[in-house]
Amino acid sequence: MSDADLQVVIRRVRAAYPWIAAIVFGPEEDDDVGLCPGVAPHPAVPRPDRSELLWCVDSPGRGRVLAHTCACRMTWFELLSYGGAYRIRRNTVPRPSVPAVSYAGGWRRQEADDWWRRLIAGYAG
Repeated sequence: MSDADLQVVIRRVRAAYPWIAAIVFGPEEDDDVGLCPGVAPHPAVPRPDRSELLWCVDSPGRGRVLAHTCACRMTWFELLSYGGAYRIRRNTVPRPSVPAVSYAGGWRRQEADDWWRRLIAGYAG
């Protein structure tokens, strides 16, 4: 990738996700956004006795986002609806040997809400 191409990528990431860009590329000189936009909850630190979710990289297609965590951290989550089935999508900043996007679930609504609350509270991961 040429330096010009890299600058285009950096500019687009800064426009779409300024808080992630500040973490990955460092803050711009005139950056007043800060590292956290404060628009969604932050999941608690995962507890050592947490329940492990089974994550897979196979995308179930497009779903409707019902809830999400703040994207200011290396990993953020979304609760998705697929017409009666519910999944949790885990998104991470791209890095070696870690899938950028993975999915857990295939639950009914009540069970999905329960897993979502556990994830936010650090009891699932």
